Amino acid sequence: MAGKEVCGGQQVRTTSAKGPATALSDKFPVGTLLRVTNPANGRVITVSVTGRSTGCAVLNAAAFDSLSSAETSDAESVLRRIRVEIVGNAPAPVPTTRTPVSRVRASGTVGQVVCDGATVGLSAVGGAPGAFSAQLPIGTSVRVTNLDNGKQTTVRVIGVGPACVVLNSAAFDLVGEPGKSVIKRVQIEKVT
Repeated sequence: MAGKEVCGGQQVRTTSAKGPATALSDKFPVGTLLRVTNPANGRVITVSVTGRSTGCAVLNAAAFDSLSSAETSDAESVLRRIRVEIVGNAPAPVPTTRTPVSRVRASGTVGQVVCDGATVGLSAVGGAPGAFSAQLPIGTSVRVTNLDNGKQTTVRVIGVGPACVVLNSAAFDLVGEPGKSVIKRVQIEKVT
C-alpha cells in the first residue's frame, strides 16, 4: 500500500495543536507515515499519525502551515483537493465506513446513512436549529439520531464546519445530553 492515495478527496482540516508537524486520523493507527501534498502550490510534507480524530487526516498547526498558501487566510482551517498517501510499510487502514445504506421510514422519508462512525459536536452558534458540515453541501437536510437516548432531529446544513456534522446550540439541545458537548454514538442520515 506504500504510495497509495488514501482519504479519497476528503478535505484536510487543522487543529490548534502546537509542536512538530504531525497528523491525527480515524483511519490509520499511530505511527503511520502520511505524505500530504497541496497541488495548488506544490508543497509536500510527510507526517506521522500521533493520535485519533474524526477525519482521515487532521493536521496540527505546523503541518497545516507548511502546506498553506500565502493566499490562505488565518481564519481558514480546511485545505481542499489535497492528496494524502501512505508512505513506507504502513499498516492497512482501519475501516470506519460502510457502504451507504438507504432507509425508508413509515413517513415515506428516505434517509441515506452518511459519516458512519463519526461523532457530532456542539457549536456555540445560536439561532434556529441548524448544522455545519465539512462533507455535506449547504442546504442538505440531515437527520441526527442520538443512539444513547433515542432523540432525533432533522436540520439543514447552514454552513461549513470542522467535521462531518456539528450542530448549533438550538439543534444540539434537541438531541444532546445536558452538560455534554459531543454525541459519541450517533446516526447521521442525509434526508430526501
